[in-house]
Amino acid sequence: MRLANKTAIIAGDAWGLGHAAALLFAREGARVVCIDDNDDIRDASTLRLDQFDIPHFHADVSNAGQVQAVADACAKTLGKVDILFNVAGRNPIRQTFEKTTLETWDTMISRNLSSAFICSQAFLPLMKKAGAGSIIHHGSIDGLLGNPAIAAYSAGKGGLLPLTHVMAHDLGKYNIRVNCICSSGPRKSQVAVSAVDKSRVAVTPLNRQGTPQDVAPVALFLASDDAAYVTGAHIVVDGGRIATTHGCYDEEKGG
Repeated sequence: MRLANKTAIIAGDAWGLGHAAALLFAREGARVVCIDDNDDIRDASTLRLDQFDIPHFHADVSNAGQVQAVADACAKTLGKVDILFNVAGRNPIRQTFEKTTLETWDTMISRNLSSAFICSQAFLPLMKKAGAGSIIHHGSIDGLLGNPAIAAYSAGKGGLLPLTHVMAHDLGKYNIRVNCICSSGPRKSQVAVSAVDKSRVAVTPLNRQGTPQDVAPVALFLASDDAAYVTGAHIVVDGGRIATTHGCYDEEKGG
């Protein structure tokens, strides 16, 4: 098993990519803990994923106090953390730069960028205690090159790239690797896709919308010792869309 004897924290999206990664990591032998602020599972201390009971903490990953409380609890029960997957984010709010409100800006930066910073700082002591580790941020191709239709979201996700670089530089001395996955918004289902989804598929060489199951194996690679010499990198998982559209296109017109 590729993650045997490792402890993994999945921060956010317990029913999407976070769910897929938690299940895959558990199948590969990891002890997994999920953090999520979904009110539907507020009172659940564990999540039943396939045959696994995954410990769950209800917390807002963009709230430093709540995240630190979870980290303190994990220090008592887990002792160490080997893997941190910062999945949390907020779906884009469709506003161009001129129309972006301060409320939208603050929300997009908090949920898509600050959350990764907060979780990484909170769990860093437990990763240093492990003597090595892997931190994975979940970015976006909209953050890689920018999408004018969702300006604040692009800025929030885009900030993960230099954050990945500086963290890789600073944490290398602890044998902690830091990388970023830039995806194209994986969807849990191929059913009932929106007009925007259809326009994305139209410019995607693989001719379909990505799913969490497309992205989770890449996170597994980065979490495992197979990626022992990979740090400071961003890996694009988008079905080839960025190669044909260069990331920016008019979602209203589909091109």
